[in-house]
Amino acid sequence: MYKFIPLTFAFLAPFAASAQDDSSKKQWLAGDHHIHSQYSVKWDDSVTPPAPIIAGDARYPTELNAKMGHKHGLSWMVTTDHGGPNHSKFNLEVAYPALLKSRKDVPGIIQFYGMELDTPGAEHSSMIIPHTHDEADRLHHLEKKFARKDAHPYDPARDTEEKMLETLTAMKKLPVQPILIVNHPSRSAKGLGEYGANTPRELRNWNDTAPTVSIGMEGSPGHQARALHPDGTIDDEGQRGSYRNYPTMGGFDQMTARLGGFWDSMLGEGRHWWVTSSSDSHVHYSEGGSDFWPGEYAKTYVYAEKNYDAILNGMRSGNVFVTTGDLLSELYVTAQNMRSGEKADIGDTLNA
Repeated sequence: MYKFIPLTFAFLAPFAASAQDDSSKKQWLAGDHHIHSQYSVKWDDSVTPPAPIIAGDARYPTELNAKMGHKHGLSWMVTTDHGGPNHSKFNLEVAYPALLKSRKDVPGIIQFYGMELDTPGAEHSSMIIPHTHDEADRLHHLEKKFARKDAHPYDPARDTEEKMLETLTAMKKLPVQPILIVNHPSRSAKGLGEYGANTPRELRNWNDTAPTVSIGMEGSPGHQARALHPDGTIDDEGQRGSYRNYPTMGGFDQMTARLGGFWDSMLGEGRHWWVTSSSDSHVHYSEGGSDFWPGEYAKTYVYAEKNYDAILNGMRSGNVFVTTGDLLSELYVTAQNMRSGEKADIGDTLNA
């Protein structure tokens, strides 16, 4: 027999952004963990090894992304260029210096180093590297050893679930752990209630292997402007999120949006598994692309002090909410067990 234990919830959600910008105090900080620069390249396969074609896929310099993110209210962002054959070397020698310059030229926004990892046995994930003196070497090592597309010639042994668990184990053993967020988790699913490259079993295994590294997924993926024409009018044939097989549900991935679905199951098991929102910015819709600028439409808010470590700690602990269209700028939730008096805020656990 089940007994109902009464809970109360208190919500406070002001619509105006806080004027406070004291980096030593916790506040809701808007960010975007999935942004591509001109170093998300295409590859010239006519030479060996293939040569990177800068701006062949994503178009904009890192510094421009940072400026536009700051303009649209972001406090933090992650550059997540995707890989390819020997991309780890290109990333280290070309893309990283551009990030260092962008940090210097656009100091108002915290800029993490990261990449969109070609995930072994799956599809894509945002890998966020902690800000340390050797951040570039850490990313270079992880990409060179584990990214499934980095080897040339292609190595099928990199594209297995076992390799992904090995990758997560290596990340977990680092002195300062990175964060891994599953990108567009159901984009390859062909129907409602079906799973594509990312299955519940896989994601549970990832979270079991490295619970403080593999912490969640994009609840609302990027490419939301695919439903717009370049002049901003609605394209009735456009697919929000570029979900061509089975559409998003109001812009949210079905693994998040379905009541009683995957995300509810993960939380019901007591797992720390959070959802995010991102731009996945490559090319702005006004220039023929399918994207908004970082922060222009989607934001992931983290309750933290405005510094690198605090933001990552806030993400790991689930002090997070997501919004699209700037509907909210702050959100405070408290749940209370009226029998025991125990209370919990966002990201906390309440026993009932």
